[in-house]
Amino acid sequence: MREYDLVIIGGGAAGILCAIEGKKRSIESILIIEKDPDLGGMLSNSDYNIGNEIYITGKEYKEKILKELERYNVDINLNTMVLNIEENNEVVCTSSQRGIEKIKGKNVIIANGGKEKSRNSITAVGDRVSGILTIGMAKKIFAMEDMVPGKNILIVGDATIYMIEQELKKYNINVVGILCEDGNADRVKSLGLKYNIYEGYKLVGIYGDGRVSKVSIERDNHIKEIFCDTLIFSYPMLSDGVVAMRSNIVLNPETTGSKVDENYKTSRDNIYACGNGIYIHNDIYEIEKECKELIENLK
Repeated sequence: MREYDLVIIGGGAAGILCAIEGKKRSIESILIIEKDPDLGGMLSNSDYNIGNEIYITGKEYKEKILKELERYNVDINLNTMVLNIEENNEVVCTSSQRGIEKIKGKNVIIANGGKEKSRNSITAVGDRVSGILTIGMAKKIFAMEDMVPGKNILIVGDATIYMIEQELKKYNINVVGILCEDGNADRVKSLGLKYNIYEGYKLVGIYGDGRVSKVSIERDNHIKEIFCDTLIFSYPMLSDGVVAMRSNIVLNPETTGSKVDENYKTSRDNIYACGNGIYIHNDIYEIEKECKELIENLK
């Protein structure tokens, strides 16, 4: 069994930053485990500002921290899925290259970021059809050469529209409507997206033959039908607490991520958590500060 002073689960911003801070603090052996084929997580497709007052895109930030990471001797396991953390901090993971293996860490940091709500969390009746996406999936399709997610798009929710705002304008996408929360119409308009805004409406039905062709929305018992070929959910991100849950780590019911104390320690000894995996942060510099504090608090 391989052993490390520090095992980091997740190779997004928080995971990379923890590795860098760990090396600055002279932690000798560090391993990052990432499920995707490369590091970066959500930074990889983020061409929008993640710095709040200081403007920097996710792609720019990824390039910056990967360049810094290259200065240090950090082991990286890509295309590797973590299943759970057993007793004695043994991280159980699987990959096509190494199969199922256990890796022991003196300390373990869960930094597996956030996730999007899926259609399964939506209470709408209707048909099982294609053309239903999250913002993240739509972003990946836009990143493909000469590809768009659809021609006539209805967006449900307004929390993360900013992530595809540039692509909607660049490809002149016909957005047939946006369903937003009560009081958020001005927020949607401030993005410069001049589409049909259905404030306070709820999605109640999805219909189509093979691919979505129309949906029904409702407000105050008034139902409207909207024809579209693509449905994109733009709901708030949630913390990814799957690994923590499988590892008998207490979750925070308000965020769905690991519950941590003031030192970012979870309910299990020598297991910590940070980044969007504990709550969704407003900007990248909050995560920078958090990762630095966590590493300083390691035993």
